[in-house]
Amino acid sequence: MKSSLFAVLACSASFAATVAAAEGNLNLYNYSGYISEDLVKKFEEKYDVKVTSDSYDSEETLLAKLKLGGAGYDFAVGSQAILPIIISEGLAENIGASAMPGYANVIPELQKPEWDPTGEYSIPYQWGTTNFAIDTDVVPASDSLKSLYEPDAALAGKINMFDSSSEVIAQASIYLGVPQCSEDPDQMQKVADLLMAQKPSVRSYSSKAGAIRDQLVAGEIAMSPLYSGSTMRGRELKPSLAYVYPKEGSLAWVDNAFVPKGAKNLENAKLFIAFLLEPENAAMNTNFLKYPSGISGAEAFYDAAIKDAPEMAAPATSPLVFKKTCGDAAVKLQDLIWTNLMK
Repeated sequence: MKSSLFAVLACSASFAATVAAAEGNLNLYNYSGYISEDLVKKFEEKYDVKVTSDSYDSEETLLAKLKLGGAGYDFAVGSQAILPIIISEGLAENIGASAMPGYANVIPELQKPEWDPTGEYSIPYQWGTTNFAIDTDVVPASDSLKSLYEPDAALAGKINMFDSSSEVIAQASIYLGVPQCSEDPDQMQKVADLLMAQKPSVRSYSSKAGAIRDQLVAGEIAMSPLYSGSTMRGRELKPSLAYVYPKEGSLAWVDNAFVPKGAKNLENAKLFIAFLLEPENAAMNTNFLKYPSGISGAEAFYDAAIKDAPEMAAPATSPLVFKKTCGDAAVKLQDLIWTNLMK
């Protein structure tokens, strides 16, 4: 029996539009391909707003860009692990999200969450897990992170790893039983040793989910850390791909939409966030991206093919482990590990 990340209520509050029309521009900053183009087109046509998109490949890049002034972005997406840093460093606009009429549509568990306790800065975008995808035509599917971090010889040169220290180290820590964000040099040395021993089997380090999916489908790689929705999209093209839920635990996340500080098109950004709070619009993202929505009522608009897909809910045998926000000492140890690994 599968357990979903949240108990989604069947009833949802109706959304009342507060702005009948708008005009101008809206600049998005997001993971590559991490939004439905049909959703964007619907917003553009409804409000006469021109939407442009730019992408990043890791949250380290996102944070660095925001610290440099946001580069003119009006809307961005970040996980529950990075958002507290963004808020505390004054890199996000207070948009009064919880006061928006559509905020009542947010599932109760994600209203004013611990990473945005006042509910003023963000709304949930999508949620899911980061485990790994494997081509079962090459090696059998497993139930352990051991397959990824201590790979079989048949996988040598056929593995991609994320180019993100925080995600790789968090997942490796789960495998080793090391606390996330550990500041203990001895514990982190175990992580460093594991990654260095794995490195000869690694073909590439990339966090570009679309490219990873394409490589798996083409047979250029046979295993990689990957997000649940990205794996589902790949499996639709190559049925031999499987998404592994490790017995050690699934790295879970909630991505959140927010407005970077100094956004030039602030009102359009707020309008777009309100637009995403509507269940039918939220479902458009889910149907395209294959991740569950944090908006009550969206499930009524899900495509039938994804409702019972294995990637949509973690089994009880793989406990959810949320990625944490690390302190400075832990980040320094992680940076040292990553710098040495990339030499």
